[in-house]
This record gives sequence, structure tokens and C-alpha cells, in this order.
Amino acid sequence: MTQILSTLAESPTCPRDGNGIPRVFTEARGAFLTDVSGKSWIDFDNARGSVLLGHGDPDVAEAVARAARGEAGTATGWSPLLDEVTARLLALCGGEVVGLFRTGTSAVRAAVLAVRETVGRPLVLSAGYHGYDPMWSPAPGLLEPNADGVVDFFFDLGLLEELLRDRDRVAAVVVSPDHIHLSARWYGRLRELLAGADVPLIVDEVKVGFRYGAGLSTAGLLDPDVWVVAKGMANGWPTAAVGGSRALLRPLREVSFTSFFEPTVLAAAGRTLARVATGEPQKTVREAGDRFVEHARTALAAASLPVEVAGDGAFFQFVPAGRDVGKALWRAAAEEGLLFYKGDNQTVSAAFGPKALAEAEERFGRVCARLAPYASDAVVTEEARYAAAWNVLDGLREADRDRAGTTTWIGRLLDD
Repeated sequence: MTQILSTLAESPTCPRDGNGIPRVFTEARGAFLTDVSGKSWIDFDNARGSVLLGHGDPDVAEAVARAARGEAGTATGWSPLLDEVTARLLALCGGEVVGLFRTGTSAVRAAVLAVRETVGRPLVLSAGYHGYDPMWSPAPGLLEPNADGVVDFFFDLGLLEELLRDRDRVAAVVVSPDHIHLSARWYGRLRELLAGADVPLIVDEVKVGFRYGAGLSTAGLLDPDVWVVAKGMANGWPTAAVGGSRALLRPLREVSFTSFFEPTVLAAAGRTLARVATGEPQKTVREAGDRFVEHARTALAAASLPVEVAGDGAFFQFVPAGRDVGKALWRAAAEEGLLFYKGDNQTVSAAFGPKALAEAEERFGRVCARLAPYASDAVVTEEARYAAAWNVLDGLREADRDRAGTTTWIGRLLDD
């Protein structure tokens, strides 16, 4: 491990121990992981939400094995799998054309650059996390473009309205949706602003995946010109997709890469998307997640612990009242073998059956017992809620505030 850490150019996002050392897992089945010491974990991280069906899903594994044996096409050229995957994506998400990539980050970048080239304007207005890419680096000042012409409005619709007054310079708005900290009312107002400005909308649904239903999570809330999906599309296998308007995405016609036709990736996507289309995995996820969320809320309240649980079974987040209790929560969860995505959103998989749920609830009860020294009548403050939302959104939670309030919160959270 020490040698690997010293030679890796990257510092990859992954579960780590209290010293910042990556945890090493040797086996993954369904909702359970086994680490190098033989300890059993229940996975609420699921590769940051990518593993929708559960680890080692038999249906996906069989399809991938067939493809790896050369029984489902070849990396050399076109196969029926490619037609199947693109047809399923268009049926689920809509649009006229679809393009394939290996990561959500590369897909979002490609979508934004294609739309900007087509529209011929310099600025992209952004809200949310769009991947590890210098393109989304912070600008020197509020409402200023960064070196790539991206202006962040931090999910604040007042700031967006200001920026759209200069709409003749705006190529597109790109938003990574969130359903924990933003309401349907927020999306309705966003839709009104964009319709009035006649600016294309790119919805980056990479983070939410297909966890809310058999299609885009913003279906019925927004009418995007271009969409991007990745997580949940192939149960953790490396693929992503851009879809939408043929005219806006025309610059993607020149995009290709050596592994474009790689059959194991297409096989994983084909089988996963077939399951996604039924809505059954999402139904299982929501029911299992809702049950755990209700248990967690009850257990936290019974132990008088100042921690809220925001969201629902599809996506939820722990909101501690302060840093001390937050650190203690992650530490106690690790001791009990509950693998949470520290500070961010938690996601169950469709493999959370009765056994995994019962064990997760039992372990969380022991977590609350470990946290007994932190029991108090303290309340979760607005500051704690803003900080929690910032960890998920890379922006501001929905709340009533004026321009001065928005500026203050952004400054505080950026400096934190």
C-alpha cells in the first residue's frame, strides 16, 4: 500500500481510515464488502452511488463474462450491443442522438463544449458538481468567469437571474440536480428563468444516476436540451452518455476512442439499463432506503443525538450539529462496519434485502450507543444545514435570503 501511494499520480476518491489511508477491500457481494483483515462491511457508498444493483450482480456478471469470452462482439468494431445500449438510453431519457464516453466527467465536459461551440457564445453558467476537472475550478470573484468561461451561480436563482441579463453572452446553463436540498418549486422557477432567456439547458444527472426512476430524475420538472448520465448506467462499469438535441450535439460527431466498442462495458450497460427500464431496482432501493432512514432517525432521536437525516431512501445525508459529533459518527460507523460516504450522500443498492437491512439497523443501533457521550439537547443549526448541503451540492441549499445573505454564505463556505 505504501508503495502504491507513493507512485500514484492521483489521490483517488475512496473510503479511507482515520489516518487518510485507503481501506483495502478484497471481496464484494450484494450489499456486503470484506476488507483485507476479513472484517465485514455494509456498503452505503456503493462507488459513490454507481453500484445500483449491488456488487457482483449475477445478471450483469453473466453478461460481462459472455462478452469477455468473445461471445457478444468485439472491441474492434460495431456490435448489436452498441445499438441496444443507445436505443435504451434514448427510450429512457429522450432526445434525438446519444454519445458514449468512459466517465461522467468527460461526458459533461464534452456536452458543454459541444453546446458552446454550436451556440457560439463564450459563457457557461453552472451549478453543482461536474467531476474532477480543472474546467470547473473557482473563479477569482463572485459572478466572474473562470479561465474556461464558466460562471458558478451556486444554485442561487437570484444570482442566475442577474447573469441571464447578459444572455447574449451565455451559451448554456448546466445544472447537477439535487433532490435532498432543492424542492420542485426551485426547479419550476429555474425552468421559468431559462424559458424567458431562451438559453439551452444541460442537465448533469451523473451524481443522481437512475436512482429516482426509469429515466431522468428531473423528468416533469425540467425539459433539458441535453442530458448526461453515468452512475447507475452500468452498475459501476466505466461508461457514461450524453444525449439530446442533434443540432446542439453536432460537434460530438468527431469524438471517438480506442475502447469505444469494448464489449464487456457495453454488456454491463445493456443488462443494467434493461433492469433500470423496469423500475424495479429503483423501487427496491427506495423501500430499503426509506426503512433504514426511518430507523436511523428513530435511533438518533432515542439517543438524544444532535444529528438530522435529510433526504429519503433514494439519496440521504446525515447532518450533524457540529464537527465533533460528525467526526464521532463516521468513526463509530467504521468501527461497526457501516461504510458511509463521509459527509456526503448515502446510497443503498437494490441488493439491500431483509438480511442486509436488519444487520445495518442493528449496527446503527450500536453506533448510536457509541455516541452516548455526545447526547445533548443541541439543535442542528442553519449553518450546519448549509454546510451539509454544500458537501453534496457544491452550492447553496434552497432558502429565503437576499443578495447580501447569498454573498455571505458563499464566502463562509468557500473559506471553510
